[in-house]
Amino acid sequence: MARPVNQEELDFLKAIEDYKKKGDKLFLSWTEVLSIVKGLGYSRTLRAKNNKKTETVKASQTAKSQSAKSQSAKSKGKTPAKAKKSALKSA
Repeated sequence: MARPVNQEELDFLKAIEDYKKKGDKLFLSWTEVLSIVKGLGYSRTLRAKNNKKTETVKASQTAKSQSAKSQSAKSKGKTPAKAKKSALKSA
């Protein structure tokens, strides 16, 4: 069942349709959609940028710790798959 569309969504849809008509396009690239969104006044907040950096750092740390566990398992004679299973059980 469809939900009602709010004014913000209508503004976005109208901006997309206007851009498509002006450029005689059926489909837009994500770069074009982003430029329309920015043209409507939206921008990423500083908090969102910082969260992205934090997520990247966490992912990097997780990858390093998994690599270290795999190396440790190899030295103990376990295969990487068994090491991963035991790491998952301990987590």
